[in-house]
Amino acid sequence: MDQLRFDGQVALITGVSTFGLGLTYARLLASRGCSVVVNDLGRDWAGAANAPGTDEAVRLIRADGGTATGVTGDVVTEADRIVQTAIDTFGRLDVVVNNAGAGGSFDTMVDVHLRGANRITEAAWPHLSATGNGRILNISSNGSFGAPALPGYAAAKGAILSLTRTQAILGNRIGVRSNAILPAAWTRSTAGIEQPGFGEFMQDHFPPEAVAAFAAYLLHADTTLTGEAFAVGGGLVSRVVQAETAGALTADHTPEAWPALIDRVMAPGDMIISKSLWSQLDSFVARMSPQARANWDAIRVAPDVDGKVKA
Repeated sequence: MDQLRFDGQVALITGVSTFGLGLTYARLLASRGCSVVVNDLGRDWAGAANAPGTDEAVRLIRADGGTATGVTGDVVTEADRIVQTAIDTFGRLDVVVNNAGAGGSFDTMVDVHLRGANRITEAAWPHLSATGNGRILNISSNGSFGAPALPGYAAAKGAILSLTRTQAILGNRIGVRSNAILPAAWTRSTAGIEQPGFGEFMQDHFPPEAVAAFAAYLLHADTTLTGEAFAVGGGLVSRVVQAETAGALTADHTPEAWPALIDRVMAPGDMIISKSLWSQLDSFVARMSPQARANWDAIRVAPDVDGKVKA
């Protein structure tokens, strides 16, 4: 198979320190011909100030023979300037990787992981659209399944999945794709987990290069997937979905109806996967009465972002 290349394209990658996934994404894309813009704010996981990783990341990429520039800045408050740096330097923007993250308070985590991803994407959107094949990769986490010690992190990373699906819907008609990954890798954040043997295990089995390889596949111009999420690590990739069961239906609208039906509600069976709120509602009504289905069909609600379609 021919090598997947990014010649003539430009990528913006946020949260690029001197150790971890951001730098690995940047180096791999640069090695495939992509010009990369790396961003860092200069904060450690606890929120303390440290030297931004941009200069060293640029040096490493250039030492590998790649093309790179760096921009230090806050992805929430300085998104426009960060994106404009890519345009001023390289004249276009094809790829955005929303990798910036932070520890700290609930609000800080939601701000950086979620609001930062949204703000950078908003600023980049017209430039991604202008290429006719813009690509976004949002970084979620298995913390989205629940993270007892980090509710802010879990909330932000879970919201990233919904944000990604919405970006995919909005981008369908203008040539912008958006996907998310839940990476497992030896990084600056996982290195800080104080669990005996955990660091060694991650180093042995979850190199960041394994995640970056699949990320680059998703970001390639020929890949058509959009609105999807994948758990990625150690060479294994699995699809992650928000799904619902077939459920149970009753005309008895009282609390007493549900003890006898709850096992049917909970039974996994064939799970139903919806791509938007409208497609979920369409599927949901299809499992109700024939009259409800007929009334729903008469409304003619489109399964995309536009909502109601006039007859």
